[in-house]
This record gives sequence, C-alpha cells and structure tokens, in this order.
Amino acid sequence: MRVKFRIAIYKEGIKLKKSDFVDKRDAFSIALRYILEFKYLESTKWLMLSEDSYEKYFLLGLVNTALGQESQAKEFFQEAEKYPKKTPYTFELEYTNITNTAERR
Repeated sequence: MRVKFRIAIYKEGIKLKKSDFVDKRDAFSIALRYILEFKYLESTKWLMLSEDSYEKYFLLGLVNTALGQESQAKEFFQEAEKYPKKTPYTFELEYTNITNTAERR
C-alpha cells in the first residue's frame, strides 16, 4: 500500500524500532509496533482499542493523512486537542530524502 509518508517514533530523542514493542501487550503499544512495521490499517484497529489520549488521536490523524484520508484525519487532529499527553513519545514524518518533525502542541 502506498503512503504519503512514514511515521517514526522517538522516546527521549532515540528512534524506536518494532523490537522495542515486542514484549508489550497493551493496545497502544501494539498499535505503535504496527506503525513501525508500516501496517497502518492494522495499527488503526489497535489505536481505536487503546485508552483515549492526545497521542492516540494524533496518531490516528497521522495514519489517515498518510493513507490519503484528509477529512477523517482532520477530525482526529481536532479530537486530539481534547485530551492530555500521556506518553513520552514524539513522532516524525519521514519522506523520501526529506524528514520533517511532526508538529506537537
């Protein structure tokens, strides 16, 4: 499946790999693992099962944008603003030969 960009996940400035989430069983961690495997549709299912948080809806917005679903992405970005940040993770968009930091609040 073609996507507009890939999503990288960082914790304390260190880029995470899917192996960092192998032993974690909560829905949010499983979703992060699928994002790192570029299985965005599968990650969406797990994000929807995870606890409400800024990161959940922000990632749903990023995934939908990557898949070309801008109208749904906009709704998720708006929903993200209603929740506090709960994790130490940051996200970056990776394009071919270009890397832009995803905007955080």
